Amino acid sequence: MKKPLFTLFLLLLVFAAKAQWTLQTYGEYDYTRTSGSSASLALKADYQLAENFDIGFGYQGTTLNRHAINLQWQTKLLQAKKGTLYLENRYLYRLFPKYNLQEFNALLDLGWRSRHFNFQLGLTNRFTAPIPLRKNGGMDVVFEPMNVTFCIEGNIFDQQHSWNVGARISNYRDFVIERFTLFFYSLNGYYDFGNGLRITAEAGLHPCGVLNLSSQYNGWFGNVGLIWKPKN
Repeated sequence: MKKPLFTLFLLLLVFAAKAQWTLQTYGEYDYTRTSGSSASLALKADYQLAENFDIGFGYQGTTLNRHAINLQWQTKLLQAKKGTLYLENRYLYRLFPKYNLQEFNALLDLGWRSRHFNFQLGLTNRFTAPIPLRKNGGMDVVFEPMNVTFCIEGNIFDQQHSWNVGARISNYRDFVIERFTLFFYSLNGYYDFGNGLRITAEAGLHPCGVLNLSSQYNGWFGNVGLIWKPKN
């Protein structure tokens, strides 16, 4: 029993050593009329386990005592001269201790990425439950109907250029998934310092509300971060 486990451990080490990985962190400031001002810190890691397969995970914590964990994988289905067709599967967990609630999300979408544009369209499912999770007593588990997700973004240059500016409209971000009719609008950009280090910035508008309940007012957000891609 020990020998197969040891062999598996060595294979995992070799597999991990060959992986191309990227680390990202960003701090964000957010303001809405429902929640006021808040700040958050996000940490993300992405691993290219194979030429056509990536996995990633991330965490975000806010000064409003809200937390989110994001797990995802992405695989290339078709590599063409004009772009790449890919499939992405994401799982998002959000925790709201103030309300004794937790939220579970699953998202599956199909995407097309070219030199200057990225388009994604998919479906998501969500349910909200009390903390702790229980069958009887308190609030029951709420299952929402299937929801459509989309993302449209474009950049002046391709992602290999030393700097870039772009725009994005979607109904989800790294750590939040909204309903199909509630949009995020943002402008973003980056600058490469070299040696795999990139500084990023983003600013935009988002639906105003909590627990996916929106009001007629938009909130706004801005963030600055770093992306580091070590060379093996």
